[in-house]
Amino acid sequence: MPRSILRFLTLGILCAAGAFGQQGTFAQIAYGGSWQTTFTLLNLSSTDVASVTLSFFGDDGSPLNAPVQGSGNTASYTFTIPRGGAQNVVLSSSDATTIQGWASMTVTSGVARGQGSFRFQLPGGPLWEAVVPLSTPNATLCIYPFPPSPNPVILIPFDNTSGQYVTSLAIANTTGASLPVPIEFDDQSNNPLVTDTLNLTAMQHLAFRTIDRYPQQLAGKKGILRIHASATSVTVLGLLSNITNSSNAITTIIPVTQ
Repeated sequence: MPRSILRFLTLGILCAAGAFGQQGTFAQIAYGGSWQTTFTLLNLSSTDVASVTLSFFGDDGSPLNAPVQGSGNTASYTFTIPRGGAQNVVLSSSDATTIQGWASMTVTSGVARGQGSFRFQLPGGPLWEAVVPLSTPNATLCIYPFPPSPNPVILIPFDNTSGQYVTSLAIANTTGASLPVPIEFDDQSNNPLVTDTLNLTAMQHLAFRTIDRYPQQLAGKKGILRIHASATSVTVLGLLSNITNSSNAITTIIPVTQ
């Protein structure tokens, strides 16, 4: 096999395996006010115990002392996962006030993967729950990362069909500097509906219903949201709420990178 091809395959394996450390993010967490967030993490390594640190940040980007079930309030929670094992970390509070933000994950040994989920339930009411995927920008895991796209775009389909659906967005700046994030909502025929710039301060988290932020342009519309930013700089999540009945079911919208 030619050396150039062998080197390419070797680098691909290193990137996929994350052999030299991992970092990932969760675009939305919430607790209090009948909300609870649960992280479900797996150690894919059969040889190494995983050492994992979850760090929590508030809407303003500052460290968030989150209530980790069984460990008290902390802005940074470190734990281990046995070889081939799993671990749940729950953020739960009896306070009436809802606190939201985002979380980052750092792994110094083992190979951790998983997801978050947040749920809402009033006494005697239906349970609303949605999954928050772990976002892992692959390029950051490589010794020699593949060249990034010069114009990275994150795509999220949205649907605000009147009387049926409402789409919400959660986005966080995962860098230590202010970040302008151009966004564009286009209809299904690729005609622009909204162009705007989200000026996020360092580590800031923002969550909103799209029809609340842009009521005249997006009410009754559906199409594609284009976020002109790299997945190495922001973490993003879309949520689709079904408002046709009292269950108000929530569906996670997984972002697609372009």
